[in-house]
Amino acid sequence: MSCVNLKEGTRRLALLLGVAGAISGGIVSSVETGSILKIRADFKEFERLANSGVVQEQRKVLLAQTQSSGEVPNWAFDGTPVNRDGIKTIYWRERWSVGLIDTMAGKSLSRGMKLPSAWLYVLFLLYPFLGFLVPWSAVRAIGWVLAGFVQPTN
Repeated sequence: MSCVNLKEGTRRLALLLGVAGAISGGIVSSVETGSILKIRADFKEFERLANSGVVQEQRKVLLAQTQSSGEVPNWAFDGTPVNRDGIKTIYWRERWSVGLIDTMAGKSLSRGMKLPSAWLYVLFLLYPFLGFLVPWSAVRAIGWVLAGFVQPTN
């Protein structure tokens, strides 16, 4: 075995595994980006519904009932059934802020959701690059070590 064939074989293997890693990184990146976009859409939908006129009306009803009777209606704790404008049920938190909204489409949107950081998108763009770099550099390093054990034939 000559040193030239080991070098060429190592180079080809590194490129092959690097390309496979880049493709894998691209797949992971697109899946992760899709999940982040769904979280972002759910966040915006919650904010839109929580600030809608229907929620404001229900809050006014609860405040009026609480002020007139001094007691909080039982249905306020179990959720306020709305069944209009895309909202099925509103679940309240302290001071009648919206904690959770069940939509008529079957989704549960909560106040606890946070908008994903813009840095996540940058990180996901790096996945294909890292997918190439990690296996490529590992194979090159192993090939370099193996080349030290092979004597070139004259």
